[in-house]
Amino acid sequence: MIHFFSEAQALQEEMSQIRRHIHENAEVGFELDKTIAFVTDKLRSYGYIPKLIGGGVICNCGNGKKTLMIRSDMDALPQDEKTGLSFACKNGACHSCGHDAHIAMLLATAKILKKYEAELKGTVKFLFQPAEELLCGAKSMIAAGALESPTVDAAMAFHINFGPIEEGEFQVGTLAYSEEKMMPSADAFQITVHGKSAHGSTPHVGISALSAAANIVVALQQFFTLQVSMKEPSVMSICKFESGTASNIIPDKAVMLGSIRTYTRENRAFLKKQLEEISVKTADLWGATAEVTYIAGVGPTINDKVLTQEMGKYCREILDNVRIVPPQTFSEDFSYYGEYIPTFFATLYAGGPDLGYHYSLHDPRATFDETALPYGTAALCNCAVRWLENHS
Repeated sequence: MIHFFSEAQALQEEMSQIRRHIHENAEVGFELDKTIAFVTDKLRSYGYIPKLIGGGVICNCGNGKKTLMIRSDMDALPQDEKTGLSFACKNGACHSCGHDAHIAMLLATAKILKKYEAELKGTVKFLFQPAEELLCGAKSMIAAGALESPTVDAAMAFHINFGPIEEGEFQVGTLAYSEEKMMPSADAFQITVHGKSAHGSTPHVGISALSAAANIVVALQQFFTLQVSMKEPSVMSICKFESGTASNIIPDKAVMLGSIRTYTRENRAFLKKQLEEISVKTADLWGATAEVTYIAGVGPTINDKVLTQEMGKYCREILDNVRIVPPQTFSEDFSYYGEYIPTFFATLYAGGPDLGYHYSLHDPRATFDETALPYGTAALCNCAVRWLENHS
């Protein structure tokens, strides 16, 4: 067996340099010109011919009927970084979700596997994706044909994790995943309620959009508490409520923003349908009208059970600490790939409060231990080689 861990460790300094360069020059959404130029230059230096597609980059290693795709996201968040790092980004973008680490690991994986290209029993497709934070980058890549030429048979990805986590403290380099339900869907919605304005002294001649909206909030919370099965974990949160302009005017409009999360595609469809019906019918009871608009949405990330058990075995061949954990609570647009092909998604632990890493994903103060990177790279390499061997 190839000693991928020692090869990955030998690239520790290079991975750190890549990660820090990407970090300092963070970009968001689809506006990734510098990031894409850097990634394509690196891939060319390794001997690849990268292709720009769907706002991202793809390239292939090996040749054969079976193809495994490994994905890294590339975009940062539009926030001011507050880490104080010497390589902190100063342009109003921040890699607080760790996508800089994902790029570094996938580039290192591409570099290592290129050395063994002639021995691969199939094809590894490397995909560098834009706009994960907008929950539409994967969709863009798929629409542009990223799962074709060659046809992708399965896909995998790792996500760095750090700071306080629900499962407690893990050693740096611990890989964690759930079988089947890995991460929930996320649907951001806006409920707009229209009523009729009136003076505060004569509310009966108006229709208070505020009151109708408040009753929608209560109805939705009761529905999620009383009518959604405990066997189908889900959460609905109203996070913004705006209505009214003065203390003596009955408002004719109210706007609410919130989100729904759940772990199955079937329950997601059911909850979205019920949210619309409850909102519209509750508003109607008050003589108002309501419309529900979904601002953004992504389905649940489902780990294919057979693929996950297989990849878990390959990860354990290379790593000492591999855990099966309960489903995570954050969402990922990697879920789109799972609507077309079997997928495997895992998190790579990179330090917690015991090591001084007190801030979690999306916090502009977040930092993590870069020594976690070789663990992820080694596991990606081994999974690719072993999966192709088993499916050639």
